Amino acid sequence: MKQDQNNARILAGINRAKLVASLGGPDLLVVATSPHDVFYCSGYKSMGFDTNPQQRMAVVFHEEDWVLVGPMADCWCAAEAIGSGIRYFGYGTFYFDDREAMKQPDIHVENFRTFDEAVLQAAACLGRTKRRIVTDALTSLPDAFVRLYAEVQQSPESFTRCRAIKHPLEVAFLRTASIGTEKALSLALAQARAGMTEIDVAASITFEIMRAGLTPGFIVVTSGPRAALADAYPTTRVLNPGDVVRIDIGGTFHGYWSDTARTAVVGEPSSGLTTVFRATAVGLETARRLARPGVMTDGLFREAVAAVCAAGLPDYRRHHVGHGLGIESHEYPTIGPSAGICLEAGMVINLETPYYRPMWGGVMIEDTLLITDDDAEPLTELDRGMFIIAG
Repeated sequence: MKQDQNNARILAGINRAKLVASLGGPDLLVVATSPHDVFYCSGYKSMGFDTNPQQRMAVVFHEEDWVLVGPMADCWCAAEAIGSGIRYFGYGTFYFDDREAMKQPDIHVENFRTFDEAVLQAAACLGRTKRRIVTDALTSLPDAFVRLYAEVQQSPESFTRCRAIKHPLEVAFLRTASIGTEKALSLALAQARAGMTEIDVAASITFEIMRAGLTPGFIVVTSGPRAALADAYPTTRVLNPGDVVRIDIGGTFHGYWSDTARTAVVGEPSSGLTTVFRATAVGLETARRLARPGVMTDGLFREAVAAVCAAGLPDYRRHHVGHGLGIESHEYPTIGPSAGICLEAGMVINLETPYYRPMWGGVMIEDTLLITDDDAEPLTELDRGMFIIAG
């Protein structure tokens, strides 16, 4: 637990410093309000966002100090996640018998009636000499900010681009998430048999993900014609001989995502399934071979799609063949046909060339790669061939 707290605190401090440096200026106060940016800048991920999407939180900071603003109910969860040195401005009413806990010298908590009052006070405490505020979402801030500060700027792209280049500790978390997810998938596939249901397979994957120390995220297990459903929950459909089984899964480790997909078949694959699978595999291998610093995402997209077409699916089309991965399962950059973005060292990306044919099925392989100084390092190592489930 202590090491987890240290990692969360250290990484959040690095992330805040990176944002301040990218935005520039000693007169700057930064306010992060989206759930993902709050986690990125504080190291605390609130379960409240899962149960109440309207929950409001913020991290208010400059180059030397910071305050976390959130519901009073989150106060001690945040203290557990971050450890010593937390300054928490809570709002609303929640009752803890915390008179003794509040005596700790390294935890400072203040209580306010509303979020607006709390975030304005945090800004007042930190920003008395600041003239400029940059935020990820103006609509999340009280109107009083506009009156109190000479310049209030919305710049969500600044947060997005900072998050795209990963610190080594972030890469370590992503690597651990990928390894745990691959192990869970491999074990579940080894146990799968004809007669099991999609839910049976999904339950096995979920158990193994949790046993690996990860938090399960999305668990897509679709079989037969349902394999054409891009993002669908598993059902009680039984795996039958000849069924294609498309599995696309992800979980988090310390808030950082995995996203891995593989294809299996119950028994022996048909020639048609083999042709489709091989064509998409060629596209993925083309994308993997091209991924390196300096490559433009739109060019990589065109080459990957063209490779699938040439390998046996001449009418193949896609809106993207990959995306960034981090504290969200789909992040900047999107590897699509427009808005070419230059891949940079430190980016972690996913590559995929899936195929979906309603009433028939679908296939998918998805891998995670770290863009290094001169190449790309795979974070996923699981065999990319078609897995065979005993019929």
